[in-house]
Amino acid sequence: MEQIQTTEKPLILTVDDDSIMNVHIMSSLDAHYRVVALDSGKSALKFLSKNDVDLVILDVNMPEISGFEVYEKMKKNPKLKNIPVIFLTGIENEDILAKIIKVGANDYISKPISPSELLQHVKNQLSMSKKRSSLKNSKTKRI
Repeated sequence: MEQIQTTEKPLILTVDDDSIMNVHIMSSLDAHYRVVALDSGKSALKFLSKNDVDLVILDVNMPEISGFEVYEKMKKNPKLKNIPVIFLTGIENEDILAKIIKVGANDYISKPISPSELLQHVKNQLSMSKKRSSLKNSKTKRI
């Protein structure tokens, strides 16, 4: 009997307090990925604690908990620290960009975003994450 392989699409979490941006991101990605959109850092952290997410798209400026604060909490959590994060920013100044680089984010996109640009960034980050995971597993097997 032939075995059927079922591989689920990667799960992307997008977090932005702008509902129009969330709809734009979801419509840009939902043909290729499972996408969940949330509107706050607090709800994102709750979702991340209960779900296996493959990539997070995170707005820098949000009320209550900023994207940077969410990212810092993710990096302190062993379960979440290896999830790739793409920051979104509508403010393109040197301080914000320097902070994105300083905290060690995987990538960033400036708003407004085009669907093709977003899709390419997501594909790149998922591919790199898969390679890092494979490398990590091969090192573990050798030990």
